Amino acid sequence: MEELIEKPMLVMQIRPEFSIIYKANPKLKLKIEYLKTKREFTDYLTKTTKNWKEGEYFLRSNLGPFAGFHVKKGAKVTLFKENKNKVPYLCWALLGNK
Repeated sequence: MEELIEKPMLVMQIRPEFSIIYKANPKLKLKIEYLKTKREFTDYLTKTTKNWKEGEYFLRSNLGPFAGFHVKKGAKVTLFKENKNKVPYLCWALLGNK
């Protein structure tokens, strides 16, 4: 799983019919200490996304979609377990149910 976080991930903004690279912040580099627990990962995303546009996003790693989340106004972040095709995001293999 280390190969998942060694390269910066693309930040994709989910639109109703397609996904595009989020122009305001196109890449995000994760460190292993942000992925110890779900709470630490959510806290990191909340700090990182405080000035982002409200909406749904996902992080795309070199192995596929890593994490999906919704950003609410005021930087409230909600993680998704799986995408719309019912495929679980890769982050849950690291986070588990912590």
